[in-house]
Amino acid sequence: MSLKRKLRKLRWKLLGNPKLTSKRYPTYWFQKVLGDKKAQIVQIGSNDGRAGDPLYHLLHKKTTWCGLFVEPVSYIFERLKTNYPDDARFRFENSAINKGESLEFHWVDPVAKEHLTDLPFYFDQLGSFDKSHIVKALDGILEPYIISERVNGITLNGLLEKHQISDFDILHIDVEGYDWEVLSQLNQEKYQPSFILYEGVHLSKVDLKKSSDFLEHNYLLFKHEGDILGVNKKINSKFLKGIKRNLVALNLETYQSKTK
Repeated sequence: MSLKRKLRKLRWKLLGNPKLTSKRYPTYWFQKVLGDKKAQIVQIGSNDGRAGDPLYHLLHKKTTWCGLFVEPVSYIFERLKTNYPDDARFRFENSAINKGESLEFHWVDPVAKEHLTDLPFYFDQLGSFDKSHIVKALDGILEPYIISERVNGITLNGLLEKHQISDFDILHIDVEGYDWEVLSQLNQEKYQPSFILYEGVHLSKVDLKKSSDFLEHNYLLFKHEGDILGVNKKINSKFLKGIKRNLVALNLETYQSKTK
């Protein structure tokens, strides 16, 4: 284990996981607002559910919370199920969210790690319908290791109907630049989760603006690292005030300067 990881584990042991204890993190507010209710999470693009995942520790802490996890890559999907073994709380979908059609999906062969030993931990999380998204990552070194395969597709509404989810509290989307295409399928007349967390850093300026316009009527938007957090305007005003004080409101012009 690296010195950096050892120090991080020691800090967590002494102070607690900052994602759960610091007001600067969305997950702190997830647990504050939702408390011990039987909250439902829908996560699109789960990968293995653990590496770099903002919800992993929270879901293992909150034993009444439930999750529906969506991951199209078969070998990662098996790891995902292993990381969430409680069948009573967790459900899984081995598909991609799109218009409901089988499409070619691209990801990185794990054998890449054997040849490129200094790859970051997230290298096998780079899965996308857009092959160029992976080609451009890490200065193109992953291109020889890209695997392309047709995967099952399902719409967001189809997913929720299939798993009989009539209401949910958190929608988390992390699909490597395809986030707006997934988010745009959310029927806000039927579903208005308390929180929507999606990756904005890979969106084009056009899609970033579309996503902001799509949510702004019902949600306040905040920037957190490479993500955008939508907070439902109807949640308790006390919590809204706390979120406004501790998180950074989304400035679209500033955020756009960091996107393609």
